[in-house]
Amino acid sequence: MAPSKKRRRGLKVEREVRIEAPRQAVWDFLWDVPRLAACIPGAKEVRTVEEGKRYAAVVGEKVGPFKVQFPLEIEVLEVQAPARLRARAGGRDAAVDGLVKVDLAVGLTAVEGGTTLKLAADISVLGKLGTLGHSVIVRKGTDIVDRFAAAVRAQLEGKG
Repeated sequence: MAPSKKRRRGLKVEREVRIEAPRQAVWDFLWDVPRLAACIPGAKEVRTVEEGKRYAAVVGEKVGPFKVQFPLEIEVLEVQAPARLRARAGGRDAAVDGLVKVDLAVGLTAVEGGTTLKLAADISVLGKLGTLGHSVIVRKGTDIVDRFAAAVRAQLEGKG
């Protein structure tokens, strides 16, 4: 019997968001774990494992017909304060045999009247979730990134 192939569905989502707040305030917000976690759709049980380096969270969302819940391990790979950071997150939902991996790059650029926040997420979905179809995964991944960016802007501009 041939080994089973895991279906992989991936997508890249890039967004630029203008925030009416100084770059240092946006940078500080990114490291305020409780406030940042409140902006992540479906996030709960967010905790610091090693300050500035490793974090853990449980993220739950409905993806197509599945209600998934991923215990994620998040690792900060690179930091250049207050301009950019790179992180990697990954986790498995055993109930639906799904695995998600996210590589995230965040860039902050000071602009007149505020900051431009650039998000670049490379999201891979494997297992049963990978069989849903690329369009479902693209829609959900794009929706999550858009909701996160809007929530960050609202928090920093005092509207959230």
